[in-house]
Amino acid sequence: MSKYKQHIIPSVTTDTHTNLAKYIKEYYAANLQGKCVVNLHLGIKIHFTSLGKSELAYGRALHAKKAAIVKCLPDLLRYAEYNNFGIRKETDASNILGYLNFKAKVKINKKTECVRLTVLLKKDGTAVYYPFYHCEVNTKK
Repeated sequence: MSKYKQHIIPSVTTDTHTNLAKYIKEYYAANLQGKCVVNLHLGIKIHFTSLGKSELAYGRALHAKKAAIVKCLPDLLRYAEYNNFGIRKETDASNILGYLNFKAKVKINKKTECVRLTVLLKKDGTAVYYPFYHCEVNTKK
């Protein structure tokens, strides 16, 4: 496999929302849920399901940067660089093979940030965006 590098970096700005979780959940439901995108590095089709909506909105830390990347999530997953494979946990459902971990760059408020993304790989060959495990943006100042 030839070395893949992300050449296109999506750009977004943070918005001021009083309820970030509600904003993320509504945006995801209206614009992403039920759609899919093909990752250019691995050539796999990644689906956006209802599983991602709640986990992205209510799982782990929530901040303005995380809310901003939801607006460019399809582009991030399209251009993301495959990083490594995470093995299945004992508590996972039996139809799960493991996790594909990706890294991508995004410009948030004109500053380049690194984002870690996770895709759930199922036994039937489907790949589902799964933010519970990772959807982290650099938060260091």
